[in-house]
Amino acid sequence: MLIRLDGAGFSHQLLEHIAAGGHVAGRSWEFSAGWSCTDREMDAIAQLPDQAWTPAIEQNGEPVENAYVADLSGLLDLHAWQQKIPGLRVLVRDEPLHPRYRKRATDREKALGRRYQLIVTNTRVGQIAWLDARHRSHVHVENDVKQAKDLGLNNWPSRFWTINLAWTQIVVLAANLLACFRQLALPTGELRDATPKLLRYRLWQLPARLTRGQRKRWLHLRADWPWTTDVIDTWRAVKALPAPT
Repeated sequence: MLIRLDGAGFSHQLLEHIAAGGHVAGRSWEFSAGWSCTDREMDAIAQLPDQAWTPAIEQNGEPVENAYVADLSGLLDLHAWQQKIPGLRVLVRDEPLHPRYRKRATDREKALGRRYQLIVTNTRVGQIAWLDARHRSHVHVENDVKQAKDLGLNNWPSRFWTINLAWTQIVVLAANLLACFRQLALPTGELRDATPKLLRYRLWQLPARLTRGQRKRWLHLRADWPWTTDVIDTWRAVKALPAPT
């Protein structure tokens, strides 16, 4: 099992727990987490020879223009970490400094016009460009968290932990149902990645009337509703699914 974390997961206790497989026999857990880029790391990056850098790739394997990755482990003092987590490695990605990151960039990054991002992992096999690309696909989690907040995670109903825990479990269930709905009923198009608020407005809360007649149920949509086609296409996608066996 691979557990990907951003910089918030950068702690001895958490990473040691993951590396130990959750302290449960028979489990094999790996992690890929963000690592802080301080002056110590910048000094190590400056010592990397040119041949240490490898062209970076996207998640689909395509090369990224003017971006490179390297293994920084040998230039950092990781003894305290590696005592508890054998095989721990620190990887660095070098890419052009985008204007939107300039405010958060260090003075050295601004002077070089480059942005450096570091990750730590206990995965022992795999090319470093692939390990970097594998970690970067973690960014979708931010959208998932935002979606969970829209579904109710942002509004805990009680001052009691057990009630809020049950509420969170319901939100997770709703998020899973929504993910299945996107996969099965919205395979393509704009609504595939739409927010829950937009889906409610266009698909789930319609200005319509449900009636019965001729031994059928009829959904009467407003003639001027601009997203009638979206509703019909979604319904047809659901009806086309094979019946569960």
